[in-house]
Amino acid sequence: MTTTTRAHWSHRLPALAVLLGAITLLQVHAIQFWMEFVGPMGWAWAVLLEGVAVWLWSQRQALRRMLALVTSLLALAGPLYAVCEPLVEEWQSAGSRDAGRELRIEQLQREASRLEETIATFRANSEARAGWLEPIQVAQARLQEVDHELAGLVAQPSAQALSWRQQALVVMQALALVIFQLAAVLSVTSLARQRQPVPADLGSVSASPIPTSRQVCVAPQDMGMGGAMASPLATDEAPCNLDAELGAPSMSEMNDDDELAMAKGNFTYADIVELRDALNQLLEEREITQAAFCRGHGISPRDLSLLQRHEERCSAGERTISATALERLARALRDTAAGRVAT
Repeated sequence: MTTTTRAHWSHRLPALAVLLGAITLLQVHAIQFWMEFVGPMGWAWAVLLEGVAVWLWSQRQALRRMLALVTSLLALAGPLYAVCEPLVEEWQSAGSRDAGRELRIEQLQREASRLEETIATFRANSEARAGWLEPIQVAQARLQEVDHELAGLVAQPSAQALSWRQQALVVMQALALVIFQLAAVLSVTSLARQRQPVPADLGSVSASPIPTSRQVCVAPQDMGMGGAMASPLATDEAPCNLDAELGAPSMSEMNDDDELAMAKGNFTYADIVELRDALNQLLEEREITQAAFCRGHGISPRDLSLLQRHEERCSAGERTISATALERLARALRDTAAGRVAT
């Protein structure tokens, strides 16, 4: 594994670990929710919804980011419901139990009043004639039962949903799920920013066909105003100069004599790695692309591409970033840091 590959994965591994951990935990609750309401295919709903959210967050278009927000909220609704369902059900059942208790107390109070009126009537009738003793005793026994049940209901405390510790635990789980979802989103966007696009000028160069020994190479300066060639044709004995294909390099693209070495001029290899890390950190903090940085600081996009692939190109014996370009980039980063401190 090359140094570039190790550095590449060392920057991505923390974000990948957070992303995989957060999605795994969210999916445990999401699959439980969707399978309860959708059926055996609920796992597909949960996984596909999360996958769509991850893909949408990796895009940079504003419309897709808005759609990603809606998708993430839908993906988060299932886990939140699964975690908070016991608390909500307990609240609802506690309310219904209290309502039933109050209704039973009211019924017993009305029955006790009717029994007292009946007993009073029976006693009044017993003064005129005999035979009311047994009805009076039955009514009194029933009144004692009602009073006993009523006393028990009144003494019974109101039903409570959950203890405060249990409620706090449910709230903590819900907040943790929200944090996990936010962490997954931030991990996806961080990984998307770390993807380094190939500049347009390098893409055009790589797409250009390589001249063969039978093709003609003519430098632009050797062409007259009328288009006539002023120099001999390049053959096998005269190697073709591809600088015309690459375009005339700017001062930032001119390499020193040691352009194939890992160090460049006054910059050691450690300095180059440190400079690249500082650049990547700045791009990530400001959430800007390499192209935007180049436009704002007058840096060639090709220089940044050569810097990002410095080790790879050195190993292949290809052109790398020049010391002049490194000095210009270091100066731009220093100016940016100084401006940030001043503000």
